Amino acid sequence: MSSEESEKSKTLRIALDELRRVHEHVSKAYDQLRTKALAMIAGEVAIITFLFSGDKDTRIGMPEDIASRLFLFAGLLALAAAFCLLIRSIASDGWYIPGDMDEIEQIDNGKDNRYDTSEKFLLFLKKDYLESTRDCIKILNRKGKWVNWGLYLLLGGIIILVVIKYGGIHT
Repeated sequence: MSSEESEKSKTLRIALDELRRVHEHVSKAYDQLRTKALAMIAGEVAIITFLFSGDKDTRIGMPEDIASRLFLFAGLLALAAAFCLLIRSIASDGWYIPGDMDEIEQIDNGKDNRYDTSEKFLLFLKKDYLESTRDCIKILNRKGKWVNWGLYLLLGGIIILVVIKYGGIHT
């Protein structure tokens, strides 16, 4: 093994450590996003329960005029859309984990060993980490947009329903 190969292997190991750190960071951000979405769903259910519970005088009922009914419908539609977006954002998705198990299994079995040097295997891992992390970032960005839109719709729907309940609209 020449010193150049050794230096290249060291550099690849450093790069892999950095890629592992980045992938772990992206995975934690994904977990946090799902936790946030779940908390918003729980909050939405609690607020809806509060607004629509109680006796006839304290809960939200059907408003008398058409404009107020449309306003109520818009609030309920916003809450339903927020709920759907938030549920979709916590649904399982094709999360990518680097390190193809089939490829790794082939290393020491003597058949079709493409990774006859540690450098070739490190290059394979580097490529796999790059592809996996890029794909995971795309998933994280997409779901992040869903959570943000879910939050906007949730806030809009809650404001509308609170205005109906406490704003003097007769039901």
